[in-house]
Amino acid sequence: MLSLQWSELLKSGGVTLFILLICFLVAAILIIERFAYYRARSREVKAVLAQLATQEASRSFPPREAYQLMDSPVSYVLNECYPHVKGDMFEEVKSRAIAEKIPELDRYLNVLATLGTVSPYIGLLGTVFGIIRAFMSLGGGAGDTAMSGLNAGIAESLAATAAGLFVAIPATIFFNYFRRRSDALLTQIEIAASRLKTMGRG
Repeated sequence: MLSLQWSELLKSGGVTLFILLICFLVAAILIIERFAYYRARSREVKAVLAQLATQEASRSFPPREAYQLMDSPVSYVLNECYPHVKGDMFEEVKSRAIAEKIPELDRYLNVLATLGTVSPYIGLLGTVFGIIRAFMSLGGGAGDTAMSGLNAGIAESLAATAAGLFVAIPATIFFNYFRRRSDALLTQIEIAASRLKTMGRG
């Protein structure tokens, strides 16, 4: 019975509910992908910072090969900065290397932000269409039949609004969460590069 009601609701919702379903699937895939990405990058940054702290305590300068073998933003930045540790170009090279990795750190975040912004409007559009259909049903019958059609149309139209919010709320929450994770990673990468500079000139 419940599955039948859902199928009828999706069918009556038309194009807007179908679009929102696609938006929800896209948002879910991106959230899972970004969560796994930031989790892996955070582990790499923590490992590099721990390595630098250990070498700083033992007053030994890390070999460049330690960062060439790692495929991560922090290793790329340190590998680019390594030859300029004792030169005047260190800060410029560090800024350029970090800027080159920002698109990777922020990948798909604009898509999540767009889904969080647009989904409520798509739901609102479905609500308007549903209300229009509901009032049009008043002209197709009389008495209880007309009121039944009106109530069904309003219920279906509100489902579009609920679906839009169902997509927008998690998309917005995770966009803000991933934005903070990206900023935190950038800060940790800058700290790692600064430690490398201090060790190289110490």
